[in-house]
Amino acid sequence: MDSTAAVGAFSSPQQPPLAELVSDSSSQVPTVPLPLMGTHTTAIVPLANTHQVVSLKLTNTNYLYWRMQMKPYLLGQGVFHFVDGSVPCPPSHIFDSSAGSSSIISPSFLRWKQHDQLILSALLSSLSVDVLHLVVDCSTSHCVWRTLEKALASPSNSRIMQLHGSFQDLRQGDSSVSLYMQQAKSLFDELVAAGRPMSLEDFNLYVFRGLRGEFKDLVTSLITKAEPLSYADLHSHLLTHEFLHKNSFHSMAAAPSLLSSSSLPQ
Repeated sequence: MDSTAAVGAFSSPQQPPLAELVSDSSSQVPTVPLPLMGTHTTAIVPLANTHQVVSLKLTNTNYLYWRMQMKPYLLGQGVFHFVDGSVPCPPSHIFDSSAGSSSIISPSFLRWKQHDQLILSALLSSLSVDVLHLVVDCSTSHCVWRTLEKALASPSNSRIMQLHGSFQDLRQGDSSVSLYMQQAKSLFDELVAAGRPMSLEDFNLYVFRGLRGEFKDLVTSLITKAEPLSYADLHSHLLTHEFLHKNSFHSMAAAPSLLSSSSLPQ
């Protein structure tokens, strides 16, 4: 197959109207032929069912994990050049040589705009309500990406103070050990991404401070260790204690029923 035939095999004979491409769909985002820069003529941008691939919605404290899912997805779809700004928006108008000096809307601009809006929609659908206010003024996918990066991953003093404040407010409450440790690890990783990693000693102290009272005896024994515990070791100790504590509680709760049924004299 020659190059002309190869291009034709991936090209759509008729491009659907712009209104159909950007209209809301209850099932899937449409597959769109995308003109690229240079010698590329067409490419396919199937941004369908983004929420099934990127299941984690972005919050104030999980930017690192959200980016870890979103960036490979956009790279795999072949549209990350829109997001990182390497393919900027073309001029909106061009001069029409056949009509003298009058200008017309550029077809390249219209095509770039419709594809960027599809990518923008995919990004916005992965954001939680907590962070939507950060990008309310953004009209392009590149603007959203850069704004979120500056607000949630920059090493600014305000961001570092916010993360440390979240650590100080961290409490287990009714959460399981696994969920509590996930929250603590998420804050720890955000500090690493912001260029201000926390020491293991401080991490352990923050975790100990927020545990429920039933872990008091365990914390007393762990805090006397010469070396700080790694995340995996600390998680393991807490899970074991949680398991034993639950078993002990259930045994005590079952004791009265056993006595009433078997131990009392007839």
